[in-house]
Amino acid sequence: MARIDEHGERIPLTVADFNAAQGTVTVVVQAVGKTTFEMLGLREGDRILDFIGPLGLPSHIRKLEGTVVLVGGGLGVAPIYPQLRAYKEAGNRTVSIVGFRNRDLVFWEEQFRECSDELIVTTDDGSYGRHGFVTHALADVLANEKNVSEVVAIGPIPMMKACSEVTRPSGVPTVVSLNSIMVDGTGMCGSCRVTVGGNMKFACVDGADFDGHLVNFDELQLRQKRFAREEKAAMERFRGESAKLAGFPESNGAIPERLAPVCKLPEAIPETPALRIPKNIKTIPPERAPMPHQPPEARIHNFNEVSLGLDLDGALHEAERCLRCKKPRCVPGCPVGIDIPGFISALARKDVEQSYRILKSSNALPAVCGRVCPQESQCEATCVVGLKFKPVAIGRLERFVADAGMGRGWDQTAAAPVAETRRAAIIGSGPAGLACAGELARRGVSVTIFEALHVAGGVLKYGIPEFRLPDIIIDAEIENLKKMGVEIKLDTIIGKLFTIPQLLGEMGFQTVFVGTGAGSPKFASVPGEAYNGVFSANEFLTRVNLMRGHRQPLYDTPVGMGKRVAVVGAGNTAMDSARVAMRMGAESVTVVYRRSRRESPARAEELEHAIEEGIQFQWLTLPVEIMGSPDGWVTGMRCQKMELGEPDASGRRKPVAVAGSDFLIDVDTVIYALGTTANPIIAQTTPGLGTNKWGYIDIDERTGMTNVPGLFAGGDIVTGAATVILAMGAGKRAAQGMREFMGVLTPDTSPELVPAGGK
Repeated sequence: MARIDEHGERIPLTVADFNAAQGTVTVVVQAVGKTTFEMLGLREGDRILDFIGPLGLPSHIRKLEGTVVLVGGGLGVAPIYPQLRAYKEAGNRTVSIVGFRNRDLVFWEEQFRECSDELIVTTDDGSYGRHGFVTHALADVLANEKNVSEVVAIGPIPMMKACSEVTRPSGVPTVVSLNSIMVDGTGMCGSCRVTVGGNMKFACVDGADFDGHLVNFDELQLRQKRFAREEKAAMERFRGESAKLAGFPESNGAIPERLAPVCKLPEAIPETPALRIPKNIKTIPPERAPMPHQPPEARIHNFNEVSLGLDLDGALHEAERCLRCKKPRCVPGCPVGIDIPGFISALARKDVEQSYRILKSSNALPAVCGRVCPQESQCEATCVVGLKFKPVAIGRLERFVADAGMGRGWDQTAAAPVAETRRAAIIGSGPAGLACAGELARRGVSVTIFEALHVAGGVLKYGIPEFRLPDIIIDAEIENLKKMGVEIKLDTIIGKLFTIPQLLGEMGFQTVFVGTGAGSPKFASVPGEAYNGVFSANEFLTRVNLMRGHRQPLYDTPVGMGKRVAVVGAGNTAMDSARVAMRMGAESVTVVYRRSRRESPARAEELEHAIEEGIQFQWLTLPVEIMGSPDGWVTGMRCQKMELGEPDASGRRKPVAVAGSDFLIDVDTVIYALGTTANPIIAQTTPGLGTNKWGYIDIDERTGMTNVPGLFAGGDIVTGAATVILAMGAGKRAAQGMREFMGVLTPDTSPELVPAGGK
């Protein structure tokens, strides 16, 4: 994957050659769109901002009994070359067929001749070599060669399909390499999905090589056209409107000095024994301080934060509602163990700095958690005040204190002394990885985070829209970790560029934590999912949140959304997808869910916000088929009404189809928000790593360690899709286990609280 600059899209490129000794990779680019035209404008010495890989699985090169025929068409001539060379080095007889439109486009003929027992060059117009297509030459080779063991074909989709049909009658194994449209390149978005043997595969994880006799090429050909309209418009702008593009306003990306509304902090009240005495519920304010919001009619036209946060008076009012319980029930409800009465008590005394330090001693990302964690089902659910009134708004207070503390220097404390022999690697910079890194760095461990994407933050960046969690909040929290000495290496896919055995071996890390998230999206396996206009929520949100697709034409990444959108699912990700679609200009957005509103797993606040913003809901409705046009575009969705039966394994009542209730929904875009499955990259490349039947990593519940000594894991890659705060709790527990493994913490020692500052 490559990205030219901050405004550029991520595009897949196929490796044509490499030189490990020189540290170089060769790619051959054909200018077909804006990004590739820009690439051809690069000069020697110019830099590309991001270059990520390798992706996919290694090609299966080995010594075969008969001849290996390698067929390259057009740009596919470049990536077929390293396979030719490898087959020849393995001792095979090789026949190469390379095809071009005309003589002027012929390249690398001498390199191919050196590695081929026989080389056939074809041109469509007959201006050089053999007149005709590569398939004609392939048919002749199959007729004349006595023993062809394998054919490898790389090139345009019609050419690979044609080669597969030529070899099908004789049953010669035929391998094709699929370089389909993708966004992240790690299997997270599902954009590169292809159908092979009736099963969905992801080219970036399961490929790029597939059995050509099993690939659905017609479906793949249609999917390659899904951004044709945006690409055409981008090229027109690129050719004629570059000056206009330069005039779009854009922030400089710097983190502001202070993110919270600027307010003069009051003078703190000294703590006295009287202030520690629990209060009586009859003496506290019964009503919560109201949270201000953007009005719905305004916010559906922008990506600014919806909930505006409490002001100082509101925060002090809410803090007065805390009873200061002797045995607080709220703390056990917090996965990271925040001293909730402590930070609220300090806030009530107007000591915002001390309140901030208490928060940070347990939570590396309080400004994030204050916004997106489901406090209503965790700490607030067990609040004693909630027995009579609404519980204390713990999350809102956490957000206020975290925002008020940013930029004031309260995090800038002396770093813990680092022991050179204590080195830990963290894979993934999502909530689990960031929490683990913060705990280790605070206790003197040298920490390096490896992130596959071009920015840090993981799901916080690609999965949660800015109207819920602004990027500057995430960036500020990550900057605090960097100040603690945490190193973050971007564009690094562990399992591809490096493996876990390498990290624990030659690279010198004593421990490794896997916090990659679950990653791979789920689809419903109904007919029509290959039509253009069908997205996973991961892909849709990544194109908008991470790649700034909503800011075209300033940013290059296309989104491809239509005007009538259906979102399948009713969790928080479904609400995010629906609300983003509305802001992207959809005429209608409908959430389709097979259960009732009562069973919706979304936070009540997010569901209410979606309703306020005009999102429509089809409860007790199950999609059974996606309808499409002959040219491959979504035209509607056939659904079936459901009713609730007996509870299933999840404890929720199982939806049962109502006979004869089928109906159509008029949509041109379908977004699946059905959860995720385990990304297989780590398991595939870590020999002996224990996983369960769903592919999630098995760990020791107390320490977080896997069956591989020194390797730990936590978050969604262990539990499946869960919440930000649960992932952070897993990261904290694993950090303790990692310190035990390194011999700097005995198993019987409780993890001591390490204050964020010196107070």
